Amino acid sequence: MLSQRVESIIQSISSLRPMPANVSRILNEVEKRDISIDGLVGLIGLDQALTALVLQMSNSVSLGYSRTCTTLNEAIMLIGLGRLKTILLTSSATGMMKRSLSGYRQGAGELWHHSLVVGVASEWLAQVLRYPNPEEAYVSGLLHDIGKLLLDQVVLSDYNTIVDAVQKYKIPLWQVEEKMIGIDHAKVGGLIAEHWNFPVVLVDAIRCHHAPSFARTNQQLPAIVNVANSLAQDYQFTESALLSFEIHPESLNILKIDAAEVEKLKLKMKNSGKFPDLSKTG
Repeated sequence: MLSQRVESIIQSISSLRPMPANVSRILNEVEKRDISIDGLVGLIGLDQALTALVLQMSNSVSLGYSRTCTTLNEAIMLIGLGRLKTILLTSSATGMMKRSLSGYRQGAGELWHHSLVVGVASEWLAQVLRYPNPEEAYVSGLLHDIGKLLLDQVVLSDYNTIVDAVQKYKIPLWQVEEKMIGIDHAKVGGLIAEHWNFPVVLVDAIRCHHAPSFARTNQQLPAIVNVANSLAQDYQFTESALLSFEIHPESLNILKIDAAEVEKLKLKMKNSGKFPDLSKTG
């Protein structure tokens, strides 16, 4: 039997807006081999919010783009169809992730900043480890904490007890959530991804980013996000008792790396000229 709180959380997921029909249509067009840039510009240009989002992301210094794009045509040419698809997939979440989270003690924009850092770090790590689809890693990292949006008020009501358990007993936040609420933010995030009809590989990467061995089809992707989350610790604006940066030991086994190599990766990431200055998100 599910607790009343868990049932309420699951109900709130089902009441989320599905992926907008226009976004689904554009995603279908992106998959076509004969789609033209002008055709995509025409479709995206009909939606002011999407147009603004594509331009904003293409001009984001935090994603390593140095050129300034003033038109959709320039933006799509710069970012490519793979990143455009990612922006479309995540468009439903982007606005929500910029709000404040009282329960997790994150101010406006802090969840978005953390998520963007982990997304970029996941993509970078995927490239270094030769994961075949770094764009999957970026999406998974960007949305790994999206479940916190729906758990925020529940956490707020139990904040002191949750923080006490995390700090006093050294229990990871997601395990405290599971024990006290009945469901953790990663599982809620996976349910949101399912609601938006994401592929199983992305659903599992979000749902299992704290425990990658539970992934149904691909354990590497959530393991990459788990390690990338740790690598992102040095790029946080603020500290929070409910931000966790621990690496699950099974992530290292899955990726065939050890703690010493993680430290080398952290240094390599900081020193890489290709890696953006994530203290300046835009």
